[in-house]
Amino acid sequence: MIWNIVLTALISCLLLIVEHYWPTQAMIKRPLNKLWAYTLGTLAIQLPFTVLMIVWDEWITVYALWAITLLGGLVVAAVNQLDVYLETRTRMEISEHEAQSLRPGHGTDDR
Repeated sequence: MIWNIVLTALISCLLLIVEHYWPTQAMIKRPLNKLWAYTLGTLAIQLPFTVLMIVWDEWITVYALWAITLLGGLVVAAVNQLDVYLETRTRMEISEHEAQSLRPGHGTDDR
């Protein structure tokens, strides 16, 4: 049983090393999206563990693992989208403020 765990951990480590050094950016001609990197890293850890649980006939563990992983992944994606929205909104507000300060008559009394 210990050797199964060691083998599963080694497979997971090897997958993570391959993912880290695989020339993904050169293949897709752009940097890898942060969420895709998270997804690939999570799969490199979860898939070997899932196979181990299936071999041990621990189906309830497989269901729990993937339910938690999928829900967690959805939360990470949602929070990332929220960050993008908030950053874009902040940049827009700063840009509008700077544009107003450059308009003629800004800061003068037009009465």
